[in-house]
Amino acid sequence: MTEKIKVPSDITIENCEKVHLDLSSQISKSESVSFDLSGVTLNSVTKAVLRKLSAAYGEKIDIPEDLRKEIFYHDEEPEVQTENAQKEPVLETLGEKLIRTGEVIYFFCVIMVDMIFYSFESLYNRKFILKDDTTKNAYYIGYKAIPIVFLLAFLIGFTIALQAALQLAKMGGQGYIAMMSTMVMTKELGPLITAIIIAGRTGSSIAAEIGTMVVMEEVDALKTMGIKPLKFLLVPKFWAFTLVMPVLTLIADISGIFGGFIVASAYSIPAGAFFNQMIESLEFGDIFWGTVKSISFASVILAVGSFKGLNVRGGADAVGRATTEAVVVSIFLVVAIDAIFSLILYT
Repeated sequence: MTEKIKVPSDITIENCEKVHLDLSSQISKSESVSFDLSGVTLNSVTKAVLRKLSAAYGEKIDIPEDLRKEIFYHDEEPEVQTENAQKEPVLETLGEKLIRTGEVIYFFCVIMVDMIFYSFESLYNRKFILKDDTTKNAYYIGYKAIPIVFLLAFLIGFTIALQAALQLAKMGGQGYIAMMSTMVMTKELGPLITAIIIAGRTGSSIAAEIGTMVVMEEVDALKTMGIKPLKFLLVPKFWAFTLVMPVLTLIADISGIFGGFIVASAYSIPAGAFFNQMIESLEFGDIFWGTVKSISFASVILAVGSFKGLNVRGGADAVGRATTEAVVVSIFLVVAIDAIFSLILYT
């Protein structure tokens, strides 16, 4: 028996995702359904919701032929593509993509602002914050990441110094290895290497953790208990990131410079000369802006991981996709922000 499902008449861009979830829940409980569109205006948003439902549930949804033509803009089934099939209007497709992109940017900014607001509010109002949660996150994010950060920064600093030394040796400029290693690591590579490692190591785990909580309806349970999910989940991680990222960046700087020192020793440069040149080329501004960069990178990594996790829809496969997307987007934004810092500070 086909069950009739009433489609809301007030579908808008703001509530279309909620309407889609409600209709999906009703459809999943029935063997066969049809839509009751009485009083509904078939605007582009309503059509997009119906198309998405039809693509997800296929033959389970009984859609009249005239309505199907109006929704899908062509004469055949949505899954069947023929050479004569009418394409969806280009402007409508472009507009739909722009609207979705705008919504993504808007909700990401909302999460970022809420995260910062709740974090500073927690300094005088610790309601919804578990005791020692910040310490536990700092231990996992910071202390457990020290070996991998130190090793990778050392190898990258060693490799860059070696390649530079090969070229400098042709001009008798081996003595500049210390200056080159110090400037490269403190100004650019130290914060960048740390952020990329943390994005892959911790950003992915945050997306997976929150995504799993969404799938298991634990986030909804927090709301039911009157707990603010963003404050409960993000504030301890925010302060943990803020505390440990500058320290990890400093460790990356030191290990990268140490890699340059190993190369300089191979070229018979005295340790005293290396460290004297390192101190002369080291500026307080480089350390300060490296710290500012690291905190900015940490905020972006946490916000992206949280955003991807909170927007998981589906099961375990959706959590996996959210984890992958969190890493990719985090690294992209980290590199983009680093480029902006470089344009502002060094041009």
